[in-house]
Amino acid sequence: MEHLKICLHYVDRVEETTDEYVLFGDEYVLKNDPVLLQNAKDAKYEEANLKAFQYLESGEAVFEFEEGKSIEATDGNIAKLGLALVNFILQQDYSSTIEWNTKENENVQLNATQLTTIVAGLQAIQSNVWTVQFPAYNSAISEATTIEEVEAIEVDYES
Repeated sequence: MEHLKICLHYVDRVEETTDEYVLFGDEYVLKNDPVLLQNAKDAKYEEANLKAFQYLESGEAVFEFEEGKSIEATDGNIAKLGLALVNFILQQDYSSTIEWNTKENENVQLNATQLTTIVAGLQAIQSNVWTVQFPAYNSAISEATTIEEVEAIEVDYES
C-alpha cells in the first residue's frame, strides 16, 4: 500500500482499514485528531459567518411590505429607512413620504407608518439570521466530534 501523508502526522504504513482516517482536503487524516478537528470547526464557523453576511447583502433576503413589493434586508437599507423614520418622528411629521425604489425596481412613496412596518420587518429578517440560524450552525459545529460531522454541516441561510 502506498504511503499516505497525514496532515501534521506522517505514517510509514497504513493498515488495510481506513476506519480511523478521513479524507480532509486532499490528504487522509486521523478522524479524532483534536488539532485538525478544531481547524475544521474554525473553518466551518468562518463559512457560517461569511455566508450570513453574504446572504443578507445579496438582495435575496427581502421583506415584502405589499404584494409584489419588497425591500432587501441589507444593512444599508435598514440604516437609510431607519434614519428616514427617525426624521419623521423627530419632526412629528407623520403625513410626509419618502420615495424608495423596491427590489422590483418600482418607485414607491412610503409614509411613517409604512416605514415602521418595513424597518421592523427588515430587522426581523436580520435578527432571524443572527439570533436563530447562525447560533444553530455554531451549536452544530461545536457539538461535532469528528471532521466528517463538521464537513457534513451544510450552511444555507436561504432555506
